[in-house]
Amino acid sequence: MKQRQSIFSRRADLPDHGHLHGTITLVQEDRFRLEDDLGRGYLFTLGRGNGVGLRQLHAWCDDGQPVEVEYQGAPDLGAVAVRVWEP
Repeated sequence: MKQRQSIFSRRADLPDHGHLHGTITLVQEDRFRLEDDLGRGYLFTLGRGNGVGLRQLHAWCDDGQPVEVEYQGAPDLGAVAVRVWEP
């Protein structure tokens, strides 16, 4: 159990808001995974009212289209993508 706590605390040091650039690699229900240019993955929940739907997320994922994500909350710990768009 101790090892698990250290992993969470290391990832919890990520900023609780910000902006990322990358490619969507997975879409499941209202969640998606973004991979940045260095290969790091971030999990997000799609926020409501940002003008992007699941169909668009799936299209970007299938096409490998780079996207920009503005988020609130720590990635992997409940971050919400408040804005997603093509650069």
